[in-house]
Amino acid sequence: MRSLIYVPFLAAALLLGWHYLAPEPQASATTEQTPPAPSSPDVPLVLAKASANNTNAAPVAPSLQGTHVDGMLELDHKGNLLVTEQIRHLFDYFYTTVGEISFEQASANIRQHLAGQLQQPALAQALGLLDDYIAYKTALVELEQAFPVIADIDGLRGRADAVQRLRAGIFSTEAHQAFFAAEEVFNSFSLERLAIMHDANIPDADKGAMIEDLRNSLPQEMQDLLVPQIHQVLTDQTETLQAGGADAGQIRELRMSLVGPEATGRLESLDAQRQQWQLRVAEFGAERQSIIEHPGLAEVDKRRAIEDLAAQRFAPNERLRLTSLLSE
Repeated sequence: MRSLIYVPFLAAALLLGWHYLAPEPQASATTEQTPPAPSSPDVPLVLAKASANNTNAAPVAPSLQGTHVDGMLELDHKGNLLVTEQIRHLFDYFYTTVGEISFEQASANIRQHLAGQLQQPALAQALGLLDDYIAYKTALVELEQAFPVIADIDGLRGRADAVQRLRAGIFSTEAHQAFFAAEEVFNSFSLERLAIMHDANIPDADKGAMIEDLRNSLPQEMQDLLVPQIHQVLTDQTETLQAGGADAGQIRELRMSLVGPEATGRLESLDAQRQQWQLRVAEFGAERQSIIEHPGLAEVDKRRAIEDLAAQRFAPNERLRLTSLLSE
């Protein structure tokens, strides 16, 4: 059980760190190259996500061949660039290739891509953001040397504060918020959660409720930012624990530490429903196989017997799901 305590702690340490080359996964999609005219001045124009194989796009490393550039470019009705998190995704899409190509070449590829997608004044605005991003990455390398090992919550807080100050000193308020708001909200929540989890003066039975209260105390828009990140961490850490042979008590402790008692109860209810479903499917599968292997039944009788068995054991909506499972 002791090892479990350090799972969320280590995960938060990783989340608090800037992953120098890590892309943030986003769904890729291809849109029309020429955006339609907006129906009102408030409707942004969305430029295309260009394919990495596009002959007009910047040359890229082999790992990006056949992919679509991650990150949309949006303009207002006056042709100004809208500063959104998507721009950071676009930059990181190209920076994932560092190692295959140099950082300088990756930066040149971004500039070429922007030049192929934007006109003035948006182009100059995008290039200015890129210059800030390059300055940020360069300064971050030096900052990381001051935090080579983060062994406690105070160290995590110190590093998080230093990174936020660095960002605030380089980016405009608008860009800082657009690029890093979700990450910083999650980091702050993670630090407070860790402080609760490692506070020896708080009874273990109270910690889950306190974490849930902490999350509920945030403004709704901040909670909306946290939800997908918390669920992803929960999924990743649950899979890690299960792969290591963790028992139900360890899974429950992880859930309590991340989502609190109410959500843990819902997840446990879903687990029970899933296990019951799997048992029913297994029992049906065994009886179905017995029918298939029965030597005295014609094929048409076997099919009818299986259909009757399914009708007896499953509701109509469940039979649709069952058919899908059996066809896999």
